[in-house]
Amino acid sequence: MATEQPKQAVSKKDTKTPFGAQVFSMPERYRHGAEASMKEPESAKKPQPQTAVAPPLPPKAPPKPPVVQQNVKKRRGGTKILLFVGLLVILVLGVGGYFLVQSVQPEEVVIELEPEEEPEQPEEVPEEEPEEEPEQPEEVPEVDPFATEVVRGTDSDSDGLTDAEEEYVYNTDPRLPDTDSDGFLDGNEVFHRYNPNGEATGGNTLLESGVAVSYSGSAYTVLYSFLYPTVWTVEEEGDELVIDSNRGEGIRIGYARKTAGLSLEDWVEINIKIEDPVDDVTKNGLEMILSENTLFAYIDLGDAVLTLEYDTGTKARVDYLQTFKMLLNSIEITGAQEVAATTEETTETEAIEAEPIDAGEEAL
Repeated sequence: MATEQPKQAVSKKDTKTPFGAQVFSMPERYRHGAEASMKEPESAKKPQPQTAVAPPLPPKAPPKPPVVQQNVKKRRGGTKILLFVGLLVILVLGVGGYFLVQSVQPEEVVIELEPEEEPEQPEEVPEEEPEEEPEQPEEVPEVDPFATEVVRGTDSDSDGLTDAEEEYVYNTDPRLPDTDSDGFLDGNEVFHRYNPNGEATGGNTLLESGVAVSYSGSAYTVLYSFLYPTVWTVEEEGDELVIDSNRGEGIRIGYARKTAGLSLEDWVEINIKIEDPVDDVTKNGLEMILSENTLFAYIDLGDAVLTLEYDTGTKARVDYLQTFKMLLNSIEITGAQEVAATTEETTETEAIEAEPIDAGEEAL
């Protein structure tokens, strides 16, 4: 509804406008909702230029209907549901098929065999316990003398004689290598059968000074002799000699037959079989073979072989090795003797004249 506007007085000054005034009046009938029209006075009307009217535009194409996104989303959601349902069906079918196959497999049939009846065993007759045999004494194994490991006795002055030899045999000073100051070592003098303490005991040789004595023996048809210390003792045991030092050590001397023409080397190889034998010659020119440890010696006497063994007894120390070498160098053949031949050999008696040799004149 239009509100009634208050009337305003129009002055004469206002009516004199150069451009003309337009007065709008609203009749009473239009004041309450009726439409009012504005009239322009004819004097005020001016001719209006006519403008060209553009032809009407062609009608526009009808707009495309809007794409409903809601329907597309629904379709995608439906596809996912179908895929999920399909996978679920495949999984259920696979698991169900596996258990179905397992249930169809035949069960293993276990056949229990009845144990065979064991034949009745005859009653065991208790065996009589054997009587206990008396305990036999343990056999002491034979000791190979060639394998015996021994060491040489103490030699304080390094003169070739052990302290035991100097003190108990030759009466020399174990702290002086040359006791009699003659320019020769004590051990070297004994090796060559000289007296190492000539000033005190007198005599140049061991035999002249009484430090050693001579022994004469026979081996089949051969007569021989050798020197040994005076303070030692000699015992005859059958065909063997035992020279005792009286201090736990000694020398055993025996002999064996050797056929004519057989060398000492061949005899040793046949009868003894020494490993690494040492060929040597005594001071009197007799062929000799020593064991590697020089404790066994075999000397060629022609028709016989003289065998010598250094016996250490229960000791593992050799205190008289230089004296043993002195004895070997002193052996010599002194003659021959008649021996009655046995039936195994010949029926004739061989007579061999023996040339007498004075033991006191033996060469040194």
